[in-house]
Amino acid sequence: MTIVTSSRKPTPEVRKLAKEIAFALDFPYVQRGKTGLRNFGDTDPKIIFLSGSKRQGPIFDLTVNGDIVFSMLITDIIITDRTGEFKKGFVTREQDLYDLLSPHLPITLDKEADGPICFCGTQKKNYMFRVMV
Repeated sequence: MTIVTSSRKPTPEVRKLAKEIAFALDFPYVQRGKTGLRNFGDTDPKIIFLSGSKRQGPIFDLTVNGDIVFSMLITDIIITDRTGEFKKGFVTREQDLYDLLSPHLPITLDKEADGPICFCGTQKKNYMFRVMV
């Protein structure tokens, strides 16, 4: 099973983003409290961890069995109203991102996607990330 969590004392923005990602990927969001990430690894071998960077934006880390297998800096988040149908999972137009994430997360390759990583969030919102890998 895969879970989504955030830093111990996340900013409200990072917490909301983690919950939106969990919703889009259909994974549970787990509040950490004082629990270390290593303690989650025993029962949940895949963890999506969001933390805040004071200057540059949120950092998205994907760990598998305690090892970081993918990391990206989210440099910009564009939120728009969703007018089309709801789709679960991430959508990317980048073949490299698809190749890195597809073994671990629900992701679709679509060359016509609006950005490097897009997904449908709650309350009829669409999210698009600009990222640095």
